[in-house]
Amino acid sequence: MNRLAEGPSAPGRDEGVRGAQSVRRALCLLRRVAKRADSGVKLAQLVRESGLDRGTAYRLLTCLMEEGFVDRDDAQLYRLGPQAVTLGSLMPAPAPLVTRFAPGMKRIARIAGDTVFLMVRHGDMVQCDHREVGGTLVKILTTDVGQRRLLGTGTGSVAVLGLMDDAEIGRVWQRHADDYTGRGIPLERLLAMARAVRVQRCAITFDAVEPGVAGIGMAFRLGEHAMGALSIGTLTARFGPERQYELGELLAGELRTLGLLGREERAAPPNQDPALPRSGR
Repeated sequence: MNRLAEGPSAPGRDEGVRGAQSVRRALCLLRRVAKRADSGVKLAQLVRESGLDRGTAYRLLTCLMEEGFVDRDDAQLYRLGPQAVTLGSLMPAPAPLVTRFAPGMKRIARIAGDTVFLMVRHGDMVQCDHREVGGTLVKILTTDVGQRRLLGTGTGSVAVLGLMDDAEIGRVWQRHADDYTGRGIPLERLLAMARAVRVQRCAITFDAVEPGVAGIGMAFRLGEHAMGALSIGTLTARFGPERQYELGELLAGELRTLGLLGREERAAPPNQDPALPRSGR
């Protein structure tokens, strides 16, 4: 079976566009290289995952290397090249992603009165791409636009863990073992956070980055590989079970409006089970 695309192309999609199939194949390989930007990936693995034959994959990767979009090291591992990074840096402001999310974030901030964060995954980190501040007297400003946090160390980053499998989470922990250990987060706890998010369908955090600050976040996928989360920062003192549910419904409603959440999906009712860890923002 050809796994080049996660779904079959529409009939005639490439008809009349000469070379479109080759472009799509090259982009498929580029996305798979990007997904393993830190560890690198072997040709054999790219062949298995893409469904391309070895010769075709090698020729396309060689072309991407010649154009600077892919690099290959002495261990024959492929990683993103400088041109791929440069393209991202040339994104005009405001970024299309922010333009898409900002109206809904403003609505949440207005209704909840709290601060709303758009967090997008970048490798083993999440980055705050946008922030909307609500009208409450005490402002929650724990994360600035452009600031990055390690996966599992903030509300949005904990929410993203729920979209990842345990093996990938394990690799992230190994790459940052010293940092996680210093924060008191063993691998078992990181995995438990991910399981809690899958059960609750949201991340709930208390007093992690700053005492007295809590948060709730819901993750989403953008395309095949990209992940992000919307999160709300609030005061721990006003974050009881009823408010957890209300804020979860606000997040779920906006993500449904954006087409990033199914109509039947919503945050589970607040769960007081101590086996479900509540980690930090």
